[in-house]
Amino acid sequence: MTLHPYILLALFLFSTGCASNPTKPIDLLQQILKDEEAQLTGALLSEQTAAPFPKQGPPKLGLYIMPTGFLHHKFEWTDADRETLQAWANGLQREGLISGSSFLHLASVKGNQWAQLRESAMRYGTDLLLIVNGAAAVDRYNNYKGTLLYWTIVGAYYADGTHSDALCLVRSSLWDARRGTKLAEEEAQGTSKVVGPSGRTEDQNQVTEARRQALTQLMKKLRDDVARISRER
Repeated sequence: MTLHPYILLALFLFSTGCASNPTKPIDLLQQILKDEEAQLTGALLSEQTAAPFPKQGPPKLGLYIMPTGFLHHKFEWTDADRETLQAWANGLQREGLISGSSFLHLASVKGNQWAQLRESAMRYGTDLLLIVNGAAAVDRYNNYKGTLLYWTIVGAYYADGTHSDALCLVRSSLWDARRGTKLAEEEAQGTSKVVGPSGRTEDQNQVTEARRQALTQLMKKLRDDVARISRER
């Protein structure tokens, strides 16, 4: 029997709650993000050969961030994340690689979301559609200080007995919005670690830093993809 990747990830996180496990669930995170992209785009997930763009100047870029408010994602996208992506897109425009950019939104969570997304792209006049998704996992465990001192309230707030190791994976796919063909895909990961008192060590801080690192790496890779596609127009 094959276990769903979400169940495997949950079992992994449960098993590492109190003991150190240096193995990060990167394969499980990758599978989660691939599955979610497949659910959005359907049979179009596999690479396809796109016909060349007509020669009509730099393309306009549509940005779509997939919702992440679920248990296995460990975070939700913030306004700061959106501002980071918008600033990156503005940089592409200054380089002449795109003519402009805008965020796209689904009108409804029901029905064919891929069709809705492409219709939204058409309304905004976008040529390229960038889909971004992400997920994270945290390995939280105690060292010998926690074992010795956490039985007191003072120890829980002052002894550096807890490790919080976060991994964030972000994945993107770049599509020809008009033809519905995938032109490129990238992924990047970030990590963040801290050791501190259990009562004052927040996992979310490490997830945020890991996500920032991953987004930075992803945008560098995507810049090269957009440059290549623009040259081929």
